[in-house]
Formats: sequence, structure tokens, C-alpha cells
Amino acid sequence: MKRLLITGQSSYIAKQCCNFIDQYPNKYSVDLISVRDASWKDKSFDSYDAIIHTAALVHDSTKGATSEQFDQVNYQLTLELAEKAKKEGVKHFIFLSTMSVYGLNTGHITASTPLNPNTSYGQSKAKAEDALKALSSEEFVVTIIRPPMVYGPNCKGNFKTLYKIANIAPIFPKVNNQRSAIFIDNLSAFIKIVIDNKIEGTLFPQNEEYLNTSETVSLLAKASSRKVYISKLAGFGVNLLMFSPTIQKAFGSLTYDPSLPGGPIDLEYNLVKFDDSVEQSAYLSKAKSGSKRSVIWQRPLDIAFSVAGLVATSPLLIGTTIVGYFDTGSPLFIQERVGKDKKPFKLVKFRTMSLDTASVASHLADNSSITKLGRILRKTKLDELPQLINVLKGEMSLVGPRPNLFNQEELIEARGNQGVYDVLPGITGLAQLSGIDMSTPDLLAKTDKEMIDSLTLQKYFSYIIRTALGKGSGDAVK
Repeated sequence: MKRLLITGQSSYIAKQCCNFIDQYPNKYSVDLISVRDASWKDKSFDSYDAIIHTAALVHDSTKGATSEQFDQVNYQLTLELAEKAKKEGVKHFIFLSTMSVYGLNTGHITASTPLNPNTSYGQSKAKAEDALKALSSEEFVVTIIRPPMVYGPNCKGNFKTLYKIANIAPIFPKVNNQRSAIFIDNLSAFIKIVIDNKIEGTLFPQNEEYLNTSETVSLLAKASSRKVYISKLAGFGVNLLMFSPTIQKAFGSLTYDPSLPGGPIDLEYNLVKFDDSVEQSAYLSKAKSGSKRSVIWQRPLDIAFSVAGLVATSPLLIGTTIVGYFDTGSPLFIQERVGKDKKPFKLVKFRTMSLDTASVASHLADNSSITKLGRILRKTKLDELPQLINVLKGEMSLVGPRPNLFNQEELIEARGNQGVYDVLPGITGLAQLSGIDMSTPDLLAKTDKEMIDSLTLQKYFSYIIRTALGKGSGDAVK
């Protein structure tokens, strides 16, 4: 039996690959770990046969990320992991790189195409590739995988955008482009082959068929029981704008030559044909998002109530702000939280704890940190009022899962598995009113999921009214 370690607990590829390999319990033992903090450095690697490193800072994972942050996560972290793995006797290190190392929006990539990354993401990945090649040896086999666009059920990125378009657009341009892409099950099968055969070098997996953007949108719409008119005239307009990098990314052709190492000519890993893969992706994405379509009324109500609330309570907001200056000198508490689709946003509340309080979940904070004014605000829940600004901005809803911190990895994993991050976080909800806080991640995630799936207009108003009447525990402090 081979022991495998996969990095990236929140990575789509990591989770799907882990699920795929779990189908073979007699052949593999798989551990999935997070490398967000330094705790991985204390974990022993000496029992693992291979490490699959998928964790990365990608284009849309952190808004406003700097080139230094990309370098730190995608290059320095990768190098540290590989050095530790080699030192502790791991025989095989598999690195998920990217097509972005070529810096191309359009083109046909062959063995002679030079690397020319033009983004911080691509540059950091190319730098990591060079460092790993230098570590490679007979005892430490390095495999670099440069997948094209990866897609599958509920996958983020470009495919998710196409899925949304297919579900709302009545018309779409007809373009004759070709894109290399790979279905997640095919990529997982490819990684299994790489592990089984200990294949080294740089590999280029892709579907047997190139993806056409117009055809894909049409298939996605059909799978969702919709009809999208594919317009030649609109396609002509798109071709006139093909000089734009944005249009090139959406409608240009960008392909790997199938004869490249690891291509469909080289290995047999395409378990699912293109049409079937699109249908599966659309069907499962639709099943997961079905509950969300039943609450399309939620955003308009959030806007109306947040505006009304801010206007009605403006004297209270101003008064509390003034008193807060005398209490701590900094009346507003602004903290980065995990929002919809795990994107960060700045949550605004009235400060209830002293300025030197550590940035941890409320249930981990000490009761002595709460100020005199803070006790009043927390008891009356007036500290929550400024969050109406987050609601108005579209970062939160009045009703939804309580937003957590990025360092609450166990809760992030539990909520991710339940699809909680598919909706906006909220000021109040079922968990808050049931006295369930973040000290019980699995229970909280399941309760959040229950609320999301069963949310009706009646329950929406019920949660808000019960909270306004003082029900629920809010953010508990030990």
C-alpha cells in the first residue's frame, strides 16, 4: 500500500483527487493537510511514499495579493516542502503548476514554446518549477504537472463563469475557438497513473477533445433545461474585439499539442468524454445550487432593510461612536473575515474588547477583554449594527452563516464540505439563535447547511424578528 500526502485542504483539485483515490482503499492511504500556517513543519513526512502539492495562491484566491505573497506561497513554501520531503526520505514529489507559466492568452503550445510568465502567479509557479528540478535525483523523483483549465462540478474560475452565463443568457456569441481543458475526474485519473508509475519530468494532461466556448455554453444550458441562441452576428462582433486581452482569454484559442509528455496520445486517463463531463458538471452544480435559486428575493430585502436600518438608527450609531471614543479611543472594530466563495471582506462592528485583544474567534477570547461599554453593546446586540454597511455593500446578508476568520481552518473545512460558502454570510441565522457557536465546527457547519437548504421568506423574517427581540447568544466569549 502506498501512503500519500496531499496538500491544500481547501483546494478543489486536492479534495477531488483525494475522493478519487479513496476508491482504492486497498492500494492507497491518503492524508490531506493544510499548509496555511507553519504547523506542517512539525509533521513527519518519513512514512509517505509520495506528496502531491496542490496548495497555492491563485489568481482569485486573495483579492489584492502582492507579488511577494505569490512568491512566498507558490515558490518559497513549495521549496520548503520539497526540501523537507527529500530530507525525510519521500521518494516522489508531484507539483501542480499551471499553463500560466507561458504567459499566453492565445496560441498553440509545443515542446519548443518558451516560458514567459507575465503575472505574479505564473512567475512564482515558474520559479518553483526551476527550484524543484534542481532538487530532483534518482532517489527523489520530481513530477511537474501543468494542467490547462480544470473543470468539474462546482469548480471555480472560468468554467463557473460559463455555467452562470449558460443559466441566464438568452444569446451567446458563436466563436470557433479551441481551448485545452481537463475534467477533474480525468485529471485525478492522470495523477493516479503518475503515482503508480512514478513518472518524472514535466507533463501536460488534457482532455482528448479541445473545448469550444460556444459549444460548452450550449451544452451547459441544455443540461440545465435551457436554450441559448448561439449568434454568428455576436460572434463577428467578438472577433472584431479579439485584440483585447480580456476577449482573448474568454474567446481566443489556447491549446497544448496532444503529443506533449503526459498528453492523451501518451497515456490513457480520459475516463469521461467531453459531452458527458459537461453534463455531469452542470447536473451536480445545479443540484448544489438549487436551494439558492429559491431565495432570489433575499438580496432586495437585504438592501431595503439595511438602508432603512441605517437611517432609523443613525442617531444611535453616531452616539455609540462618540461614546466609543471615550471607551477605547477606537470605536469601530474592522476585521477580515471569510465571505461568499471564501473571498475576504472587512467586517465592521462596534468595538467591544480592548485594543490589545488577540485576533481570534470570540469563543477563544477572554471575558476580561470586554470593556464596560462592550458589555452593554454585546448584551443588547448593538455591536452588530454597523454590519448593516456590509449588508448594503453586498458582502453579507441579514440572514446567513456567521462569518469566520481565515485562521479557523477546521471550521473552514467543515463548512466547505457542506457548501456553506456558496451563500453570503449573515448577521443572524439558525445557529446564532440556537446558541451554536464556532467552538463546535462540525455542528455549526451542519446547522448552517440546514438553514441554507430550508430558508423561506417566513423563516427569513422569523430569524430577524427573534434576533431583534433579544433571542440567541450572539458571539459567545469564554
